[in-house]
Amino acid sequence: MRKESRSYLAVPPGATLREQLENRRMTQKELSLRMGISEKHISRLISGLVMLTPDMAYKLEMVLGIPARFWNNLETAYREKLVKVQHENAMEAEKRLALSFPYEQMSQLGWVPVTENPAEQVENLRKYFEVASLAYIESTLPPYICTDAKNRQEERILSVWAQRLKLLSRKADPASFSVERLSAMV
Repeated sequence: MRKESRSYLAVPPGATLREQLENRRMTQKELSLRMGISEKHISRLISGLVMLTPDMAYKLEMVLGIPARFWNNLETAYREKLVKVQHENAMEAEKRLALSFPYEQMSQLGWVPVTENPAEQVENLRKYFEVASLAYIESTLPPYICTDAKNRQEERILSVWAQRLKLLSRKADPASFSVERLSAMV
């Protein structure tokens, strides 16, 4: 199954296999019989729904005469591109999400680096929140029956402050805690 993003196109090795079958006027059924694999598996391989394993690459070499390393390289290249496509598409979604955080104020306070580059803001927010994806932050916000944009914005601001307190608490010396001093502050 072909996947794409703005910069990348990931084409599964099954597309090349399909071309090879067409050139040889060989059906998927005939290939499956020659390889000793179910027709359904061949169909899923051609569609990019299953990985082309080294064992499968060896069998393709025996049946089609195309070296196993060629098939293995196609699979590796496909998986690498697929990851790039997924990350780039996720980044686009996270750029929109990043706009809902008070990034400028956070950078003024020195909590995140100053930048106007949306991708850098996403990366900096991920590091600040210690997450691989900002979608995690969204998933931790309380669900609302009616999604009120103002409430969601306030929830995001609270999540920024909660994370700040968490980060500061790691630097605190628990031995210096004093109930008396805390009471005096209140």
